[in-house]
Amino acid sequence: MLKFKIGKKKMSIGKRKGQTLYYAVQEEHPHTSWESVEKRIVSSTGISRADLRAVIIALTDIIEEEVGEGRSVDLADLGSIKAVGIGKMMDTFKEVTASTIKRAKMMFFFRGRLRDLPKKISYEVIKEEHVPHPKKAGKPGSEDTTPNPSKPGGGGVGI
Repeated sequence: MLKFKIGKKKMSIGKRKGQTLYYAVQEEHPHTSWESVEKRIVSSTGISRADLRAVIIALTDIIEEEVGEGRSVDLADLGSIKAVGIGKMMDTFKEVTASTIKRAKMMFFFRGRLRDLPKKISYEVIKEEHVPHPKKAGKPGSEDTTPNPSKPGGGGVGI
């Protein structure tokens, strides 16, 4: 279950200029540590902790090498991982060069049950005002002290 509190923002442009609007802001969720994941994998599979760590190190090396060469890496039922770059919009054909490509981002594309998981997640709105984390707060004197509630999505997850 994803938990939300209520954020507010005073609009500075548009037909709602001057109006304070309210929206759901996701609260930070609990974190499952690698140590916990590691213990669960070891207990459910019977492989040793050292073997699991060796597999993770080897997988990291393979992903680094393959993605560095421009290939995607298939990770079976989990999905696939690849680097994705996007070019800046230029005025002319001739202006498009390698330097006009924005820095690539690593993207993970989930497969199967994991891809469909968001459809099964439930939501709860806690009727409390969202208090932003201090380093996420707006500039001093700014009316808007909440983080941007909407980020563009896509088929994959940036990592």
